[in-house]
Order: sequence, then C-alpha cells, then structure tokens
Amino acid sequence: MRFRLIAVLLCFSIFVSACTQDVVDTYGGGIGTELSYSTMSQRTAAEDNYVAFICRQSGSAPSTCAVGWQSFTLAGMNDIDARCDGYLAWLDNRRRTNGPVQKQIADTATTTATIMAATGAAGTTIGIVAAAFGFARNSFDNTQSRLLMEVNHSTVQTIVLSNQERFRKEFALVRVENRPTAIYVLRQYLRLCMPYTIENQINTTITTYQLGGTRALESAEKTPLIDLAFLRREALKPERAVYRPSNPPIGPNSKYDSVSTGATLRSTKLIQNALSAICASPEEVENPTPHTVVLVKVLQQYRKIRKSVSGKILDGKMDAGDLAEVAGEPPCSRSAAQNFYEQKAYPSGIMSASKSLIELLNGRLAEPDRLPPEADEQAVREGIAKVRADPSMGLELNDPALSKQLTAELIDKL
Repeated sequence: MRFRLIAVLLCFSIFVSACTQDVVDTYGGGIGTELSYSTMSQRTAAEDNYVAFICRQSGSAPSTCAVGWQSFTLAGMNDIDARCDGYLAWLDNRRRTNGPVQKQIADTATTTATIMAATGAAGTTIGIVAAAFGFARNSFDNTQSRLLMEVNHSTVQTIVLSNQERFRKEFALVRVENRPTAIYVLRQYLRLCMPYTIENQINTTITTYQLGGTRALESAEKTPLIDLAFLRREALKPERAVYRPSNPPIGPNSKYDSVSTGATLRSTKLIQNALSAICASPEEVENPTPHTVVLVKVLQQYRKIRKSVSGKILDGKMDAGDLAEVAGEPPCSRSAAQNFYEQKAYPSGIMSASKSLIELLNGRLAEPDRLPPEADEQAVREGIAKVRADPSMGLELNDPALSKQLTAELIDKL
C-alpha cells in the first residue's frame, strides 16, 4: 500500500513539473505584478491587425486609416454586433438541442436494455450498461449546465439588445480622440455580449428586486456594470452620432403594421418568427392577411385565458408580451395544428386526444349530429364547426376563419 502511495505522488509531481511556468504563475499569482508578459508581442500584433481590419470596414485603406477615431469606433461596434448576433443564434440553437440529445440517450438506453434482456444477457451486465448510460446522461447535464442554457432565450436577447441600445446612446455623448480610448470603448462594448455579463445582470436584477423592489431596480439602472462614465462628455455633431443598425425598427407604414403594435422596438425577423410560430403560412409570414390577424387573436386569447393576462384586448396586433410568449417557439407544424392554441395543447394533432374531444363535442351536439367513437379528423372538425355555430356558446372569438378550429375559449365552454 505504501509503495502505491509513493508511486501516485511521484506521478503527480512529474505532471506538475511538466506544466509551463506561465500556467503555474497564473494559477498561483493571478494576473501577476509585472506590467510585461510573455505574449505581449503577439497580442500587440493581433491588435494592429484588428485596427487595420476595422479601418477597412470604415471605408479607409488599412495602411493610412484616414478615418476619425469616432467613426473607427462606430465601425468596430458594428463588427461586434455581427459577432454578437452570431453568438446569440448559436446559443439559441445549443439550447434547443439539449432536449433532443437527452431524449436520444434515454431512448438508446431503453432500447439497449430491451435487446439485452431479450437475448438473455446476465443481470449484472444489464446493470453495468444501464449505469454507463446514466453516467453519459449525467455527464451531458453537467457539461451543459449554465444559467444561459436554462433561462429563456428571449430574456437573454432582451438583456443584450437593451444594453447595446443604452451603450450606443451613452457613446453619442462622448468624444473618442485616440486609439487607446477607441480600444477601451470597443472592449467595454464587447463585454455586453459575454456570458458572465449576461448572467451577472440576471442574478443582480433578481437580488436587487428581492432586497429593494422596483425602486432599487430604478436606482441600479443609473449605475450599470459596464458604461463609459469616465470619458469626457461632449455632444457630437448630429451627422456623426447617427447609428443605422443592419436590421432597423419597423416603421408605422410597414406591411406588418396590421399584426404588430408600434409600442415596442421590433425587428422584421422577430415578427416573422412569431407569425411562423402561430401557424401562419409562408405567404402570410411575408405578407400578412386578415386571416393572419385572426391567428394573432387566437394567440392573444390563449394568453388571456391560459396565462391569466387580465384586460387583454383581442385586437390582432402583437405587443411585447405576445412576442415574448412565442419567442423561442418552433415553427408551427401546420399538418398537425391550425392555430397557436392547437399547437400548444395538441402538439401531435387534435386526434391525439380524440376520445375526450369527441365526448366534449357530443355533449353539445344534437342527437343526429353526434360523432361516433371512431370518427376521423375531418368528421371531428365538422363537429367543431357545428358547435361553434351554436349561438348559445356565446364565443368572444368566433371568426368564420376559425369555424373548424379549437381555441382555449371553446374548450373551456365545452
């Protein structure tokens, strides 16, 4: 036993001695006490390359970079926006794949256990395989466990976009006159899209609200974690302070004005994703129609009834709450559902609950119109139409476009 312990200690000492001096110093001494560091020349060269690249984006030759530092910084911020959009898209995709991967591991484990049991494998062997799959599932959970993976993606996106908008407004009041200031501003702006910044704001907001309520939140907003407080404040000429994002807010004369309010900052992509989630056809996603407005009303009624949004008006125009409700939702499976309520309540199609649905409909249908237990979807939807046509139902949302569709209101009244 003693020899085994000596062997382990010897191997460990060899491993530690193999570490580079930089790693050991970083682990033991943190950032260090010397201004210089071993990779200074490489980092300086990388920064020079970056400056040349941003000069090219600013419309100037990299060799001369005859653009002011103010315009240079704006070009750098636009470049960071593009990188941040790519990161948020990757984060959303990564979050969506967690569920399918977990399900695949579980399905594979179940199938393997079934096959081994059918082929007469020993109980000990089956137990070992089950433990291996359990270890794989737990390992995947551990590697994916992070606040950004757990919180709703719309929350992350709202935090980043809000911080970027605030930072841009603050930047319009400062003057950048040299390279060090420009690099500092760009580093600050880059931090807004970093994971620790987003997680810090979520945790800080929750803690601040618990301790002091809304007044504490208002006070905290005046001192954000990342800002330009130390830079000299000086109003710039209007033409130099203009910021035109690559995907500007939708104006009041937009083709989406019939399905979305102008009360909140919106992007074309955001509204198109929302329309796709509420079962609008591809043609309606590009050019909304009166039928699209009805589909929005179904979404609004779902929030009013199922999410208890009191005073919700069914006007067919999505507000910030409606957009947040469908943010992160997959496109509607139009072969299985015809509106957002059907998509949420019956993701596999209304016939997945045909027995209970037929019983509910038969409770309202006259004797000659009652559905047999084996009725198909076409017959069930005809029954829905007859029930919706009954004036005694008193439906608030009873548009002819919904004559054969289920809504939250209809189910509750059945």
